[in-house]
Amino acid sequence: MDNRYQVYKQIDVNTTNRGKIVVMLFSGAITFLNKAKMYMEKKDFENKGKYIVKAQDIVEELNISLDLEKGQEIAKNLKSIYLFVDRHLTQANIENEPQKIDNVLKILERLKSAFEEILHKPEFSEAQLINKTEQTQNCIKRFV
Repeated sequence: MDNRYQVYKQIDVNTTNRGKIVVMLFSGAITFLNKAKMYMEKKDFENKGKYIVKAQDIVEELNISLDLEKGQEIAKNLKSIYLFVDRHLTQANIENEPQKIDNVLKILERLKSAFEEILHKPEFSEAQLINKTEQTQNCIKRFV
């Protein structure tokens, strides 16, 4: 059964456009942060930290995948946001502060919503193409 799931995920990654993958990554980070908050409330610091780091890994992947030349000001702004999110999550992890996770969740949910909107606009079809399939597959595999 597990092997079939992996095959399904592989097919999904191979046939998914870049915008949808970004939305999937945001969804994953949001899920991990909600789990981290749950563990924080239970005072399970090991799992809290594990899920915060998973979310940070996703944000880092989003950050390093930015094309600052093509994306220009938008990419630079996203880079600033991703760096802010990473710092905020580090503080949340150290200070055991659920409010800091909530602040990050709001940011990630807004970004996810914006990318979902882009997916449905034909004038942004260029942003939906996958040029580096292998890189995208490796990225998704790390978080699945």
